[in-house]
Amino acid sequence: MSVYQQHRIDEIQRLFEENQDLFNTKKPEMVKNKAKGISKVVATLPLNDHPEYGETILNISETVDDKGNIESYHYGWELSQRVKKRSKQERHLTAFGNEDHSGPPMFEPDPYHHHQFPHQPAQRKHTNVQDLETVVEILKNYIVGGLTYDQLHKF
Repeated sequence: MSVYQQHRIDEIQRLFEENQDLFNTKKPEMVKNKAKGISKVVATLPLNDHPEYGETILNISETVDDKGNIESYHYGWELSQRVKKRSKQERHLTAFGNEDHSGPPMFEPDPYHHHQFPHQPAQRKHTNVQDLETVVEILKNYIVGGLTYDQLHKF
């Protein structure tokens, strides 16, 4: 594990511990926060129950370069699979990312995108959201505020 992966793991853990109004710290068996390979960090953080969606998670996937910069990321709000396994489409609520979609079949030159349609993760549009901290603040509106997600919300 690189020092940069450890830094991201520590930062994700800090966000988890400091945002107990958002994250469910009473389900440690659901928490995953680890290095994968030589440059990737993956995390699954349980969120407090939502009045409509119930048990949900924040799924985090980041790739860091050899200088510690986050090269690519995907931050997804998903239905939990703790009780029932779900397909990628079934569990997807919304997500933010900058994965490269510049090749066939999508040819999307803008790297910052919002996967805005529940249960349709392939659909996406431009977003100004570019970091995990902003995603945490957005999710607080839904989890803490009890709001129902609407694909027409703009970020």
